[in-house]
Amino acid sequence: MKIHIKYIAGMAAMAGMLATGCKKDFFNRPPESSVTVGNYYQTADQVAASTNGLYGSPWFGWNNKVGWAITEFASGNGRSYSSDVGPFGTPPVANDNAELLAAWDSPFTVIAQCNGLLNNLPATVPASVPTKVVNNALGEAHLLRAAAYFYLVRTFGPVPIVENPLQDINDFATVPTNNISDVYHLMVLDLQFAEANCTAGVASTGHGSSGSASALLAKVYLYMQDYVDAQKEAEKVINSGEFALLPNFGDLFRTINNNNKESILAMQWIYNAGVGGSNYDYGNSIQASWAFSTTITGGSDGYGVFGPTIDLQNAFLAEGGDTVRRHFTIMLPGSYYSEIDVKDGGYTLPLSASSQGTQAEPKKYVVGQAGDPDNNGKVNAQAAGDNTYIMRYADVLLIEAEAILGQEANPAVGTGIPLTASTTNATALQYFNMVRTRVGVPAVTSFTYKQLLNERRLEFALEQDYWFDLGRIDGYLNTAHTTAISIISAQERGTYNNAFPDQTSINSIHFTPTPADFLFNIPADEIAADPNLAKPPVKYTFK
Repeated sequence: MKIHIKYIAGMAAMAGMLATGCKKDFFNRPPESSVTVGNYYQTADQVAASTNGLYGSPWFGWNNKVGWAITEFASGNGRSYSSDVGPFGTPPVANDNAELLAAWDSPFTVIAQCNGLLNNLPATVPASVPTKVVNNALGEAHLLRAAAYFYLVRTFGPVPIVENPLQDINDFATVPTNNISDVYHLMVLDLQFAEANCTAGVASTGHGSSGSASALLAKVYLYMQDYVDAQKEAEKVINSGEFALLPNFGDLFRTINNNNKESILAMQWIYNAGVGGSNYDYGNSIQASWAFSTTITGGSDGYGVFGPTIDLQNAFLAEGGDTVRRHFTIMLPGSYYSEIDVKDGGYTLPLSASSQGTQAEPKKYVVGQAGDPDNNGKVNAQAAGDNTYIMRYADVLLIEAEAILGQEANPAVGTGIPLTASTTNATALQYFNMVRTRVGVPAVTSFTYKQLLNERRLEFALEQDYWFDLGRIDGYLNTAHTTAISIISAQERGTYNNAFPDQTSINSIHFTPTPADFLFNIPADEIAADPNLAKPPVKYTFK
């Protein structure tokens, strides 16, 4: 089983986890170097640097294609003709799909590296290193392990919980999956530790802070329908003053604004021109797939494999005046961007642009060329230097608003908040309207749950979130997904038959998922190595 090797590698050596990232083959074989946790991390600076690698290269497999293929295509935000990612728009996806394997492989790689620190640092760091430095590193490892499990449990449902592979598992060919509720309990424990031990106020450095842990814990509680604790954690973040909305929405997706005031937790993509002559596996590869053309990237990539759906376009139009978020989320024919291709006076999306038949192209995470001032040279083929958000402050504000609405609606756990439930609560309105007015959309005096979900869709479109929202709105552990199926089946996922500006002739395509489609298949390679992964989950015994 692949995760066996990864866990052992993560336990055996951490020397490769430096700020420059990790070579991919490090995760697939035992290390050749004799430098290990036990003899390397001997000073406070070395211990503090031990977590650097948790934020970058291990996440590459998720971020490269499958993360956005699952979350944007299955949710109805995007479509593609491409054979590798296109199937994610109409699950189930065959369990031999190579990208599906990456969805399993990458988060478990993160978990392996976190476990390596958690199980080795306490016993091997000398007493000369201050305890708070060690505990901060352990807190970051707990934080990133929780983040990885959050992606896994929302994608696959029951997954194996491994805290210490050398103690917990005797035979990796017989490891079982564990209950979804147990995975959530592990995340809560991890995040509570991180909250108590991570340094406060340091998210601007790219490292997770105590506030980062509180924010992610608020989101985990929200998924569990624990609205009281979700609100408490969200208010901790709001009251800390560590984070704030950027005044200009478009500034969120400029490389020069990595680790900005709104960034709570992010995948850190490090551009290193000297690493083997390539930045693949080190940099953010989203632009390579999404950018409409080489004119945008200034290189050989820009494959245009992502088409924002007609339904997403209509969602922006329906929210009257939401032109700011639309402009910086998706490009429409004729849209102009002064920050891209600056040497030629900026970039205008051609009127003929329709790579996937929807007369639109992505803008978020499409950052332009190496020579553009925003990028400071940090763009190469298949790699850019812009971070990928795991969570940002707007999410906390909307979590607070939803938590208040959830307490007022008081649905039974497992049933979800009714779409018609509404609130006029002043605090909920304050934070809900902060997100809206930032982008020039009028404030409201009340909102329904349906409106809140729409707000989340428009705010976080193309940020690997909407599919997970759809998967939770019918209630914690609810497997029927009645409301989500109704929303998805009404989406227009087709193409325009004619070139722009004809947007009336549509090849209409609709997709109605089954309840089983909200969780993806465990990859065939993993089941072949461990048949227990295909069996019902078992209860996990926490130490």
